[in-house]
Amino acid sequence: MIDYVLLILACFLNIEIFLRFKFTICVESLGMSIRKVFHLIISSAISDHWKEKMVPVYALIILKNSLVLLGFLLLIIFTFSLFTIFSNNYFSIILSISGLLTSIIASYLYLILRNFLNE
Repeated sequence: MIDYVLLILACFLNIEIFLRFKFTICVESLGMSIRKVFHLIISSAISDHWKEKMVPVYALIILKNSLVLLGFLLLIIFTFSLFTIFSNNYFSIILSISGLLTSIIASYLYLILRNFLNE
């Protein structure tokens, strides 16, 4: 039972990480940068000289956003693995069907409750 409580706490913590650190804005920025690079490369109205200058700039922006997303994923893995200190069966609960369903339902209910309280 304590394993499920720890799993729910980890889900709540990770939801707050997503929302506080604006994960979706980083994903949207990465997508927008990728679209801009494709538009830049495909466009025949933009000179090759300008393309040579702008592609490395966009590449650095894409690299930065990709590293931020990697950091988010590592932080999520770290928060879930942090709770393994308190329980030996926690990792097997995370990967079980009941653990996955519990985390999905708890996360969904937490988001509904959080949105209801913030309105």
